[in-house]
Amino acid sequence: MDGPGNRTRPYALKAGEGWTYRFGIDFTVKASEVWNGSGAALLEYITRQGEEPEDHIHQSEDEMFYVLEGAITFRCGEETFELEQGGFIFLPRGIQHGYTIRSETPVRLIVVTSPVREGSSDGWGGFVADMESGQGELIAKPPTPNQPPPNPT
Repeated sequence: MDGPGNRTRPYALKAGEGWTYRFGIDFTVKASEVWNGSGAALLEYITRQGEEPEDHIHQSEDEMFYVLEGAITFRCGEETFELEQGGFIFLPRGIQHGYTIRSETPVRLIVVTSPVREGSSDGWGGFVADMESGQGELIAKPPTPNQPPPNPT
């Protein structure tokens, strides 16, 4: 991937910019998995009914999707989740998952993939871990009772 390469320097991308790959459909990579020292990848893509991937499993990474436009149903294991604009889903590695596009219009998604870090339960020392460890005040939680708490300790 011909990207910034030097992870010690910031870079910015304008709307629509990135490294676009055709992989069945077009995916625009904003932050790469293969850059040296990468801890996550971020992609944006647009997909339509009939372009859904077959259900599949990732053994080494978790996936997170944020719906920018459209309506989509995700499947993960035996559960289904209906999402629309502004909806988010976390899909843990090792569980079969896929999705079905419900809207007649295209669905635009942001997807973040991150490697699983076995044996680590306190993050990697970044600002999110600091916030979740008590330096930030928890002021709202999701209404669904089966959601994991932001600070499991």
